Amino acid sequence: MVRLLVANDFIEDLAGVADARLKKNGWWAQRLVWFARDDDVLVMTSMPEDDYLDYVTAMTGTRRSTLRVVVPPSGRLGTSVLTADRLMNHDFLADLRAALAGRTIDQVLSLHPDEAVAALARSLDASGALSGYGFIDQGGGQLANSKAAFRAVAAGVGAPVPAGGVCATRREAEELISGLLDDGPVILKQDLRVGGRGNEIISAVEGVTPVGAQRSVVLADRPALHTYLAERWDWLTSRGRSRFVAERYFPGSQAVFAEFSITDDAVDCAGQGEMVSAPMAKAEIIPPPGLKPEMTSDLLDGGRRLAEALRAMGYRGLLSADAIITQQGQVLFTEYNGRITGSTHIYEIIGRHIVGADYAEARVLLEIDGWEVPSFRAGVRLLEDSGLAYDAASRTGVVLAMPFNPSVGTIRYVVVAETLDIARERAQALEALCR
Repeated sequence: MVRLLVANDFIEDLAGVADARLKKNGWWAQRLVWFARDDDVLVMTSMPEDDYLDYVTAMTGTRRSTLRVVVPPSGRLGTSVLTADRLMNHDFLADLRAALAGRTIDQVLSLHPDEAVAALARSLDASGALSGYGFIDQGGGQLANSKAAFRAVAAGVGAPVPAGGVCATRREAEELISGLLDDGPVILKQDLRVGGRGNEIISAVEGVTPVGAQRSVVLADRPALHTYLAERWDWLTSRGRSRFVAERYFPGSQAVFAEFSITDDAVDCAGQGEMVSAPMAKAEIIPPPGLKPEMTSDLLDGGRRLAEALRAMGYRGLLSADAIITQQGQVLFTEYNGRITGSTHIYEIIGRHIVGADYAEARVLLEIDGWEVPSFRAGVRLLEDSGLAYDAASRTGVVLAMPFNPSVGTIRYVVVAETLDIARERAQALEALCR
């Protein structure tokens, strides 16, 4: 069986390009390596570091010698992302066919369901190997990742969402937001930005800490709101190309997710966790701590409804249903993400494949962004010398979840432990190694 894995870590539209430009070295897309199996062909933004490839394949048991990695020439955004012009490059396609060596592609797996991947599959006579090809080929990837479309789907299937709506004009936005501000702070969300980078929080009073958003803005009255919308309209709407979402913001809520695998035959629960932001995404905890049974039930029920709706539309792949649990214990869905997320390899590969099928019952996985080390190789050595490296016998220890990020000099890592308290203690011990 030959699989083609594509590290296209964005959807190529205006918002996607804006986010892609922040990823100057393409390190985030290299999480794709965790999904590699024997004989796979990987299309990467750039050639992964040998130390990282050796480490990941040793952890997963994949024979690195059987893998083929193909990197297309630089495109209109450089080498940090796989833009359509890179995937359609004549020389790259020739190199890719050489790597396939006449073998039939049985599956095409990409990080994002982008039209460029459908075009690549079609050029290789492998459109049938891309699940949901028709949906993706007609731009469905945007629908599966749109915050505006999400609210419509959620309302249609009865998944509870915060009070709010989708804004297309400045006048209706001012009316909607003004009414929401009467009850508390409001979060504004660009339609297709990811990781909270397209979010801002507005409030009538001081003291609202931005969590899951870039900043918090105080707007004391209706004229201040009017001025704000005039100044920020191009940013909120991606220069008028899209709508944006305005909804009630709940300070102190717990951000959680439930991911589902959507196939032709079924929708299956894949994994659950908590997302921690300070103010942007900083860590995650798998499984999510402190959820009462009824909260878990509401999360899975609403998430499954969303996944079933996307399945009926023709989407195939992973869908993350993101939600908050308010301080009153109410589960409210905030968006969905139809792609392989930054959580998928944590629970699916590090959790289920490496730790074991019972990882969610027997262990806690604490992922943290930001271990400052000189290099990936130095990180591996520090783990081994300190005794903190993951141990298969005890099923505990630290796994380096991502390659070294040269832009900030850090590595994302996962602590596998018996309890969350122990995981936090080991994270503190790890952080102390380079002080």
